[in-house]
Amino acid sequence: MLRGSLPLALLLVSLAGCPGGNGGLGEACHGNDDCGGGLQCFASQCAPRCQRAPDCGDGYACDDNGLCKLATGQRGDLCSSEVDCAPSLACRIDGAAIDPATHHLQATCLEQARMRLSGDTCIQDSDCRNWTCALGRCVDLCRQPRDCALGETCVEIPRVDANGALFAGCLPTQGSLSWSIPVTAPAAEVLLPVPAVARSVELVMAVDDPTQKVGAQRVLSPIGATIYTQPCSPLLSTADQPCEDNDAADQYFGNFDPGRPDTGNQVRHRAALGQSVLLMPSALTTPLATGDYVIKVASFRADGSGGSAIPRVTAVIKLDSGATLDLHFFFLDLTDHPCLDPGAVLNAGSAVSGAFQREYLAALRDVFTAPGVAIGDVTYEDITDRADLDGLDVANAGALLSLGRYATGINVFFVRSLSPLGIQAWGPNPGPAGLGGTPQSGIAIGLDTLCYRRWPAVARLTAYEIARYMGLYHNVELGTARHPTWRDPISDSGDTSSNLLYFSAAGGTDLSAGQAALLLRSAVLR
Repeated sequence: MLRGSLPLALLLVSLAGCPGGNGGLGEACHGNDDCGGGLQCFASQCAPRCQRAPDCGDGYACDDNGLCKLATGQRGDLCSSEVDCAPSLACRIDGAAIDPATHHLQATCLEQARMRLSGDTCIQDSDCRNWTCALGRCVDLCRQPRDCALGETCVEIPRVDANGALFAGCLPTQGSLSWSIPVTAPAAEVLLPVPAVARSVELVMAVDDPTQKVGAQRVLSPIGATIYTQPCSPLLSTADQPCEDNDAADQYFGNFDPGRPDTGNQVRHRAALGQSVLLMPSALTTPLATGDYVIKVASFRADGSGGSAIPRVTAVIKLDSGATLDLHFFFLDLTDHPCLDPGAVLNAGSAVSGAFQREYLAALRDVFTAPGVAIGDVTYEDITDRADLDGLDVANAGALLSLGRYATGINVFFVRSLSPLGIQAWGPNPGPAGLGGTPQSGIAIGLDTLCYRRWPAVARLTAYEIARYMGLYHNVELGTARHPTWRDPISDSGDTSSNLLYFSAAGGTDLSAGQAALLLRSAVLR
């Protein structure tokens, strides 16, 4: 519905006569007392009472009693919500000035532009009818949830163009938001605005040159505290800041101690060739803060020096507590695979029944039911024209995972085998939740593992890779005898081999409460 027009429910054909207090839907009226229960007099007709301001149309608010109230704000009047301004006017933010009454950015009623409406995608303020572009979408200012359309709520949002000062705007109540953040140099600081309802946020950084690494060098919280610095590298050490060979790993695995702010990073992240993901939070002990995070993004050459590639940056924010995991299975050519049962065929047609359903998918459901994740939509597709990827060298994994076109859920690829020898499954840690078609958009499972395992064990291996994609790390690393700090940043995950994230393929399926809580924040879920 366009805000400039009345909703269909309120544009009813008027019937002759005056209802006299019992007026039915669509009958003529002079005031609310003329209409029957549950109705109001709107535009001289008895109409349904409103639940939200957009039910009434442009220039109206919806009050506590469900009555549409014409806004009185005129051009130049201060406002704090779109519903404060008369028809044809929009509530527009006034630069960086703060309204002392609301402690939010000050706004004024001004003429609306003939541009995109609230909820439409945008790049800059001038794309929007009300001159407010935030988180990649046009946003109406609001004071309370009923100022927003159905499916939206009123949320505090940091304003990038006002040094992170807050305003209240209408955002969806469900799903995730993603948008591009422009970068114009190989190393640059970007601002990542995090609204009050964010469950998790990620920055997906990519470069076109696959021989260069890309990632974050530094992350500052909205209050200016350093919560991440790039792990030390011997190639970048100086006399003032020497770096031993093990320092990079120690700094990566070293966990933040709230009692000692100088220890470790509060966020776990590592630059990678071609594409990397910065996911926050890494642990619930360091929750997200509302405001602008300042992140220095850069490309790097193989020797650790500064790169020449300009990063492409995409932000993804999960807004709700949805806990449904969609799975999208892709089958490479597995004809006559020696590890399948004699005469068995595994492809998109056969996978909808038989052992794949009874043993594999059922076991996968069991693993995720415990932390509160429900398996949702499941799709099956064959990839029959990529013989070069049937047996996958993980150095070329990006070519396969780029075929993962689904942005929601997880793209799972079954290949004949994985190399180098010993690799049974592969996926990014973490992966780009909410984005399809990237070199990290999925996980790969080698079916030669069925030569010595049954389907339930393959399901456990798949669940392990899915959990890593969603942002969990090994509960304990192989090298803890020499490096006792090499554990995940979650305090209750322990060292037990029964944990799903145990480093060995012989691990279990358990998740701690902290691991489960972090898993449920992933934008993979809907």
